[in-house]
Amino acid sequence: MNIVFEYIKYKWNAKGRHGIHSPFIYDLVDRVFKIDFSTSNLALLNTTFKKLKNNKKVITIKDFGAGSHKLGNQRSIQQIFKISSSKGHYGRILFQLSNYFQPKKILEFGTSLGIGTLHFHLGNPTIQITTVEACPETLSFTQDFLKDKVSNVNFIESTFRDFLNQISSEKYDLIFVDGHHDGKATIEYMQKLEKHSHNETIFILDDIRWSDDMFKAWNSLKNSNNYNVSIDLFRMGILIPRKQQVKEHFVLKGR
Repeated sequence: MNIVFEYIKYKWNAKGRHGIHSPFIYDLVDRVFKIDFSTSNLALLNTTFKKLKNNKKVITIKDFGAGSHKLGNQRSIQQIFKISSSKGHYGRILFQLSNYFQPKKILEFGTSLGIGTLHFHLGNPTIQITTVEACPETLSFTQDFLKDKVSNVNFIESTFRDFLNQISSEKYDLIFVDGHHDGKATIEYMQKLEKHSHNETIFILDDIRWSDDMFKAWNSLKNSNNYNVSIDLFRMGILIPRKQQVKEHFVLKGR
């Protein structure tokens, strides 16, 4: 994938609120993407990021997905943090969605260092978050690191596939898929997650342009009849069933 060419196309097509006729998407751009962190939340994030950025602890990674393009199996916390996509602009989007829509139950596939988990929690501290991570050393570190920063979080050590095969009839209001980075597997997960969602469930897919394979999967999902709302934010994609709405695809600036 030519990521530079893809970014140019995205910037050319991306819209702000002007020219958007869907009330739901207009509110997303006009209200959701304008929500900002409180001073205390921003201070916590900055302190957290500084600790992770300077943490030289090395852990052994068991990668069950496509794996990092840059790192081996022995990785320091600061190396993992450096390539995390859930901080900065995209972390803010997770916070904004959590804060505005106030989901009661969130499912996160790919805990990693818990940066996405923390953003969801700060958006709404009463949320019940189930976060799934297959690498035991990563999960052990993150669970200890976040213990005084988040509440109502259930940390699960499992592959995504095993979790989906064992989960009951639980339904979630927001589902964040951040891991594996394999197009075929992503479609498989999304198919199995359908019965754990409802008409207003917000699906967030990370790294939709990770590879040609992932981008093909994203396009297949957004073109399917299962989601009437699809939103391209370049690195992230959002899918929502919303059967009451005419099927539309949006390329948005995010902020």
